[in-house]
Amino acid sequence: MSEHSWIDRYIRPLVKSEGADGLLDDVAQLDGAGVQIATMDTLVEGVHFLPGDAMAGVGQKLIRVNVSDILAKGARPHEALLSIAWPRAWPEAQFGALMAGIGADLKTYEIALLGGDLVKTDGPLVATLTLTGRCQKAGPVRRLGGAKPDDEIWVSGQIGWSVLGLEAAKAGEQSALADRYRIPRPPPLPAADIVAEHARASMDVSDGLLIDLERLVEVNGRGAALQLEQVPLARPDCDVALALHQATGGDDYQILMITPPGQRFSDFTKIGRVTKALGLSVTFHGAPVNLPETLGFEH
Repeated sequence: MSEHSWIDRYIRPLVKSEGADGLLDDVAQLDGAGVQIATMDTLVEGVHFLPGDAMAGVGQKLIRVNVSDILAKGARPHEALLSIAWPRAWPEAQFGALMAGIGADLKTYEIALLGGDLVKTDGPLVATLTLTGRCQKAGPVRRLGGAKPDDEIWVSGQIGWSVLGLEAAKAGEQSALADRYRIPRPPPLPAADIVAEHARASMDVSDGLLIDLERLVEVNGRGAALQLEQVPLARPDCDVALALHQATGGDDYQILMITPPGQRFSDFTKIGRVTKALGLSVTFHGAPVNLPETLGFEH
């Protein structure tokens, strides 16, 4: 059974707070006014990073996978709680390197660390961060946001670096490409202001562009028409197979948003439009694309 099925069966029935939004989104509202939000992500050795990866980079990744959730809601990171289950056989120097990476990105993203928990374990390294954010408007920009037919679909940054970097890292490369998997590059903090001001609906791209786009329009009762050649790919000079490979890879941590038509944004690229008919249709240089059975990473 998938993680989503477990959440639906066992966790969702326990969630009663209005701020949780029925677990339809990646963040929860902490106060009645909706100005404060929170998210939480966990990294597990061998699942979310490779054994042997530099600990400083793991620390940075822990911060950044949470930051992307906050930015995608039109909010800026604020305060954090940290939980680490540290393998008891690992040396103290490794722990120092992990905390150095965390400390560097706490500074970069202007986050105050409030505290947390540290335990020793005989299992793999497990690190969890709970991150709050301050909304730039009255509340977060949700996934469910009243998207309308012919609204425009935008994505920040570039898509595909992580899946290409993962392949390089698994091949044992110590290269700039491999580092794009190890240390993702979410959009800069001002991207939150654009989302807050203009987006009807938004989310971060973590499981793959195609599967996350399908989720975003589906929750709004709409479909999407995507022009694959317009997606800002890490390797744009490619055939349709490589384009799909990049668009279905996970761990991009960019922002996917839906806006009313006729606008322009820096650091975002328009890749398609919302349709009235349900489902995801994709073209590549005008030709219809047969989509793969799996559109991205499914937990």
